[in-house]
Amino acid sequence: MRRLSLGTALLAFAALLAGCSSVPEGAADAQALVCPPGEEGCDEVLPIGPGGEVEVEMGNFFFNVTDGIAVTGSVEVTAVNISDAYHNIEILGAADGSFLGGADGEAFVGADGFETDTGTVELFPGEWLMVCNVPGHRAAGMELPLTVYASEEEAELAIEAGETDVDRDRENPNT
Repeated sequence: MRRLSLGTALLAFAALLAGCSSVPEGAADAQALVCPPGEEGCDEVLPIGPGGEVEVEMGNFFFNVTDGIAVTGSVEVTAVNISDAYHNIEILGAADGSFLGGADGEAFVGADGFETDTGTVELFPGEWLMVCNVPGHRAAGMELPLTVYASEEEAELAIEAGETDVDRDRENPNT
């Protein structure tokens, strides 16, 4: 009796999957909606908030957050390169301004050896991944999470608890 109900259940499941696997006619011809810039409802959704300032030390082949805190909005990132090679910062999935394009390692902020650069990026609350997109650098270890807080109050609580990115990187440097 038990085998019959298991077999029946498997047959029903297979029939259900077969009915769900077909693509509706014309679906392959569907085109993505193109929203003309400036049209109502077509503007890019950007984070609203006070933003913040973060200082990131970068070297061969690491990042460390050394100062500041990021709150949703426009976050100014100062990249201090303490090595003799060019490094940059791209924030994967950022809302705006993180990646300028190009195969030569361009990003929203980058600095030649022993130099400093500053750039601004729009970030929603959450954890974002900073990477150096110079070929081979990320694979060598140049990636680090950056925490963006939803409010100044949330950021203050993290500061009081000693749980910010600066605290993390001071205790366990990514070198």
